[in-house]
Amino acid sequence: MVGIAATVLVGCGSSERPLDDREKIVRSVLGLLVSTGKPVCTDDQTAGDALAEFREMALAPRASRADLRWHAPLPLRPDARVTTQDIKRSEFNNEKLEINEPGVRKDALPGLEQLQLDGAAQRLGKSVGTIKESVAVRRSWAPPGVVGRWWPLNRLRRDCWPRFEISDPVRDRELAFVSVRAEHWGTLYALRQTSGEWRVTAEWSRWLY
Repeated sequence: MVGIAATVLVGCGSSERPLDDREKIVRSVLGLLVSTGKPVCTDDQTAGDALAEFREMALAPRASRADLRWHAPLPLRPDARVTTQDIKRSEFNNEKLEINEPGVRKDALPGLEQLQLDGAAQRLGKSVGTIKESVAVRRSWAPPGVVGRWWPLNRLRRDCWPRFEISDPVRDRELAFVSVRAEHWGTLYALRQTSGEWRVTAEWSRWLY
């Protein structure tokens, strides 16, 4: 009986499974977003194609892609002076509303890293052999300051601003990409796996929705 009880206790103590790669990738991105010290309100399930905008811009004329570069990653935080509701209201009333552009950064990564990341994003953007799975954002592993809720609730709550939307991660063994939308801004993060952990290492030029 003592042996059986000990076995049961050991089983209960080890019930929390380790995070898989998908969860580690999303946790790393959330950790960067919340590093500003401000709370992050997000849906409790990732959704969407991480590389959709990258593929679209890759087809644009060369002049349109001149300023698209990879940079050191920074946490995305939209302009607080214009909300999504402001945009909808201006469209309904046919009013002019100016939104600050994300701006062009001058700290692009070296050329070789640009080529490596561009090549990896183009390769992983093709569906063949690419791992694309949604991730449930769980309170048990989300960084402090991150609140994940069922998506309809986030759209009803006034305190969920800005609302962050995290894409499904796309990855191979060493590289991963996750896009993030926050109200009217969006960006793409690149992650690398090192010693079993995933770390955000680069950010593509931000875009405006």
